[in-house]
Amino acid sequence: MINIEIKGVQFSNKGAELMLLSILAQLEKELGEYNLVLSPGPNLPYKMRAKLGAFQKLSFRRGPLDLTGIFGKLPHFIKRLLKRYGIVTEADVDVILNASGFSYGDQWPLNDLKNAAKEAVRFKKAGKPYILLPQALGPFTKVDHAKAAHLMINSSTKVYARDRISFQACKVLNENGCLELSPDFTALIEPKIIEPFDNKTVCFIPNNKVVSKYHNEEAQGDIDKYVAFWRNQAEIFIKYGFDVILLNHEGEEDKLLCNKIAEAIEGDIQIVDTLEAIEIKAFLGGCHAVVSSRFHGCVSALSQGIPCLATSWSHKYEMLFEEYGLIDNVIDFKCEKDVVEDKLINFINTLKEQSVVCLQVSNEVKEKNIRMWKSVISLIKTPLIDTKISH
Repeated sequence: MINIEIKGVQFSNKGAELMLLSILAQLEKELGEYNLVLSPGPNLPYKMRAKLGAFQKLSFRRGPLDLTGIFGKLPHFIKRLLKRYGIVTEADVDVILNASGFSYGDQWPLNDLKNAAKEAVRFKKAGKPYILLPQALGPFTKVDHAKAAHLMINSSTKVYARDRISFQACKVLNENGCLELSPDFTALIEPKIIEPFDNKTVCFIPNNKVVSKYHNEEAQGDIDKYVAFWRNQAEIFIKYGFDVILLNHEGEEDKLLCNKIAEAIEGDIQIVDTLEAIEIKAFLGGCHAVVSSRFHGCVSALSQGIPCLATSWSHKYEMLFEEYGLIDNVIDFKCEKDVVEDKLINFINTLKEQSVVCLQVSNEVKEKNIRMWKSVISLIKTPLIDTKISH
């Protein structure tokens, strides 16, 4: 049975969890039987991996030190023994689907990019598919980042950039023709039950990365401006008859940020903090509007026809809203209060029109997702066919 590793996913970040569940849904639909492989990590705890019936990949990475490939050279009798305990090595993995979302570019650690590049090289030498599923990539302006990205891209079987800027960042490095443009694929996940709110409701989704070094070196000094931005929005939405709800989309840092924002807003503001990935999408589907600093918070809203505003800390936000024809819905949280207010009022007054646009684009995105998966599944199945012929 084929062993498929999914990389770059986790359970703390609900966007990453949504990507994992989206992939599993397609693999189950198209392949039926296969073995899921996941690597251990702080946000991929054993109990959560075990619930999915996943094999545990024996890996070790600390900074530039990566022993993962070496473990694949263990004697066969040791690997057979490990497999009895649900542990496999890289040599046992037949396909890697890299769903990192946004992990490779100048603002991210170089070692992560180097390790991915080395992994792609090993799989290319072994004749196994290494596929980067749709994700934001780049920029690669730093010399060492560009060198590692060049190796990763050209050693991969297929690289899907999910937006125009990511595609251009990779195109200048791509030599083997493996690069394609394809949107985020979580639009295909459709919650079974969506309960609309009786009252007009807007959901706020903050993101600690907006005020962290991953945005820029000075971003941490903008925390007060960021909190004030959410407070000012709440005042306007409440003035127009909306209930305001805060949603934690990732872990403890976002939870602390939600608490800080709630304290700044007059009145009791509900904080939603216990929902799983698909439950969050269903929750957003019941809202009348969303304001999000989390990428997949935006995607989950837009793909269901829920009008959305966004703040941005990377090009992926502008590109998503460009795709949906709503580029003016991306707001700089440091804008003057009256500028933000004008945008909000226009947004509130055009909710119905925006919903129509979102649903139309969402249908187009889903068609592109289906075509992408058809290609990916074909790449996965090809080694299986070759193996059967050789046997």
